[in-house]
Amino acid sequence: MRRVLFVGLAVFLHVFAWASVAAENAQIELPTEMCRDYFFVPVTLAPKDGYPEDRTLWFLHDTGASSSFVDPDSIDRVANIRPKPGTRVNMRDVTIGPLEYSRITARAGELDHLSVALGRTVDGILSFGAFKDFLLTLDYQAGVLRVEKGKLPRPNGVDVFSAKGKDYRPWMSVKFGRKSRRMLIDSGAGTASFVVRRLDKYQTVSEPKVTGVTTGLKSDDIEVRKKARAAQPVLLGAHILQAPILASTKDTEIIGGDVMKHFVWTFDQSTKRFRMTRSDPGAEIEFAPVTGLGLLYTPSADGLLVRKILEDSPARQLDIKPGDLVTHFDGKLLEQRGCDTQDEGTRMIGFVRDGQFRELNLEIYTQVP
Repeated sequence: MRRVLFVGLAVFLHVFAWASVAAENAQIELPTEMCRDYFFVPVTLAPKDGYPEDRTLWFLHDTGASSSFVDPDSIDRVANIRPKPGTRVNMRDVTIGPLEYSRITARAGELDHLSVALGRTVDGILSFGAFKDFLLTLDYQAGVLRVEKGKLPRPNGVDVFSAKGKDYRPWMSVKFGRKSRRMLIDSGAGTASFVVRRLDKYQTVSEPKVTGVTTGLKSDDIEVRKKARAAQPVLLGAHILQAPILASTKDTEIIGGDVMKHFVWTFDQSTKRFRMTRSDPGAEIEFAPVTGLGLLYTPSADGLLVRKILEDSPARQLDIKPGDLVTHFDGKLLEQRGCDTQDEGTRMIGFVRDGQFRELNLEIYTQVP
């Protein structure tokens, strides 16, 4: 995942591991938790005398990540040592459900801002290559990851496709009218549909509007994001997607979770192929309007820092301004609010200004119909 709304990632490590399963041809369902269309899996370190009893870390699995990352505080919690950001961390004799790894190596980096953005603890990011020895299936409707041994057949343009692209991560050709783009299949962009460069060159229902910002691991790596609804159908394999939401980027073009969640994806890294089938062939794929509070903010370890108030938002008439630090939604600390989303009504916002805590209600409004 290169960038996502409030949850941009840059990851810098490689996973070196061997893994075994109980039966050669068995399909194994991994223990999985879903949060806002992101897959989380437990990475458990082996028990060891003198160390905490609970040695499980929850990693967000990201098909768009070329490497893995782990939060220093999380390592401190399970291993009684706090690595400096940027250093390598070797986690030996670990398991992901029934899978056994002799070693997973990750680069230490602060991920508190991701926990704030998602509303749950993010201990680490698990790269696409973590399951390179298996067929890996992402089943959004069932909310699980599955692995099995085997290989996918040759691409047929119907349900099996080539995943070849700029690197070893999975890529797919997408048609926007006469335009054809090779895009990264990115489960780490859970809230995005299609993210494209030069959004102004696409046919859209209305002019693209600023709806938010993205941020990377570096706090100064900030990009304003515009969105608009496509005026033409988008062709994804044999599937016609009507009026998806397009988002702007200066970085890698991606297929995000808001598209991926309508399909079951199986990746074969050994042949650089993937299989894509509809979760519910009888249901129409729809893309909800973009809603928001009218605040452009970036996540930090302490909360969401307000950068700008959008001109056409109800928030413009209220006492909230750039520099305020949002710390609570509906009376809950941001990192403890849970994974439920809300796209209508009001939210009670708790924020800090000049050392004083304040609260007000903000109306959720439609930014892109």
